[in-house]
Amino acid sequence: MEAIINNLAGARIDSSLIKKLTARVSRKKMIVGVSFVKKSAIRKLNRVFRKKDKPTDVLSFNMNEGKYLGDVIICPEVAKANAKRYGSTLKAEMARLAVHGMLHLLGMDHGRKMFNIQDKIMEGIGYA
Repeated sequence: MEAIINNLAGARIDSSLIKKLTARVSRKKMIVGVSFVKKSAIRKLNRVFRKKDKPTDVLSFNMNEGKYLGDVIICPEVAKANAKRYGSTLKAEMARLAVHGMLHLLGMDHGRKMFNIQDKIMEGIGYA
């Protein structure tokens, strides 16, 4: 898979790491958009599409239009709070959220199988 990265949040993003993760998530010849947005933007998306009026860390929107699989939307502000809560780094947390969102785009739902795959990918790049 190949990633198109959009940094709309003005956050520090390791684009090469996101692209590396994308290739590890799937070898399919697909394209995925990974966008980083501000808390207000993800809150609005969460309210409109999930009827939850609060910011969230990651959202996935499956498109399945030709080679374009869909979009993963990540909020670095929420990711930073997650990282602090879980004792992780912001870089590792944003990587985990990117993988998580991409697995949803590939049709996976929360469960042991999805989280095992997510953990294996993260371990493969040095994040346990």
